Amino acid sequence: MPYFDEFWVSDNTDALQRVYIQWGTSLFFPANAMAQHIGGVPYWNTGGRITPIKFRCDVAMSGRLGIELQPKHMNDEERLQCTTCFADYKELRQTVQTGDLYRLQNPYNRKGIASLMYVNGDKSQAVVFAYKVDNYYSMPIPRIRLRGLDADATYTVSEKDVKAWQKPCELNGRTFTGRFLMDVGLEIP
Repeated sequence: MPYFDEFWVSDNTDALQRVYIQWGTSLFFPANAMAQHIGGVPYWNTGGRITPIKFRCDVAMSGRLGIELQPKHMNDEERLQCTTCFADYKELRQTVQTGDLYRLQNPYNRKGIASLMYVNGDKSQAVVFAYKVDNYYSMPIPRIRLRGLDADATYTVSEKDVKAWQKPCELNGRTFTGRFLMDVGLEIP
């Protein structure tokens, strides 16, 4: 760290694997030093797994966002999603890269999801990342209780990085107190 301001977390750029890799790496290094890139698919090291471009963008946004896709080889969906991702990230970058990190749902606990969040210094903005890492029939998604917020402040939920053809989740635009978000939490659809 004294010699470089950014480092590559792993050569494995498979988005699902990166959820686990980045979780572990964040135990030692801050988000603003961890290069997290949107990679291509199929990924050779995981038997050719193909993950959706939105998932790859969302995973990469939880650190220092970058891209490894060759623009001339991207399809229209990838171009549009990456454009949306980078525009949204510019709004969140300061909080993600310099905010306090809270680990909410450990992917290694086998509850099917991983979730972490960043809160800026004055607690006026928080960025929550939630990833579904397992998929099975009738899988219950645990409620996510946020942390590090101002209990007496109000927060408006704003879903970012939404596909152009997709409508935001039902929580989008709703306002909650910090106390509610920390004590009761959110049911992520």
